[in-house]
Amino acid sequence: MSAFQMTKEYVLDIGHIDTKGMARPSAIVEFMQDIATCHAEVMGLSGEWLAEKKAFWVLSRLKYQMKRPLRPHETIRLTTLAREIRGASWYRDFVIEAEEGIIGHALTIWAIVNLETRRLMRPKVLGLGFDKQDTGFTETLKAIRSDELEPCFDRVVRYSDIDVNRHLNNVKAVDILSDAFGLETDEKRWVSQLQVNYIAETICGAVLNIRRGAGTANSLCVSAFEGEKEKVQAEVIFSTL
Repeated sequence: MSAFQMTKEYVLDIGHIDTKGMARPSAIVEFMQDIATCHAEVMGLSGEWLAEKKAFWVLSRLKYQMKRPLRPHETIRLTTLAREIRGASWYRDFVIEAEEGIIGHALTIWAIVNLETRRLMRPKVLGLGFDKQDTGFTETLKAIRSDELEPCFDRVVRYSDIDVNRHLNNVKAVDILSDAFGLETDEKRWVSQLQVNYIAETICGAVLNIRRGAGTANSLCVSAFEGEKEKVQAEVIFSTL
């Protein structure tokens, strides 16, 4: 197997499943983040390695597309492929497989942040780099735009939402945004495509105002604001069973 790819299996346990018997959007994000972290360690680019240089990895943007929802207790297989480092961004592609074959694809963009200044660092400053790999994917991720976002609810960021970097956990952020998707009102509707852009750090105690509005191509946009500063945004497309 190439050093630029890794494959792992994951089992959908009951903690990943919603009231309709389908995986929450955050479950897929959790698996993507886990395998990306594991692969970075294998490549010699672990969080510990960065900590020695007073830096840490952050997930900047992600997107996944699924052919069907994931179900309780099924085993899926994720393959992650390190595509390229472009400027300050590290692109990773993913293939998601189940018993019947490929059921989804995904993309993440990672960045390195200085531990003290909280500013982005270019990987080349740390001597990090590799040649662009042909992963079979070329998609890039842009900003999410919605003409008008209406307030939905406020959410206080608490202890259980915070990760080791002392900010809102990426997976928890997806759960918070998902609360504005309206999934509890339709038994057959599910998230077949999701993009999330992590814009700025959110710390414990922050009060997030969750807002939503129509996107392009029949999508829904949901964003979390602290005051008038946007912290994380999502665009979602639904399918029905």
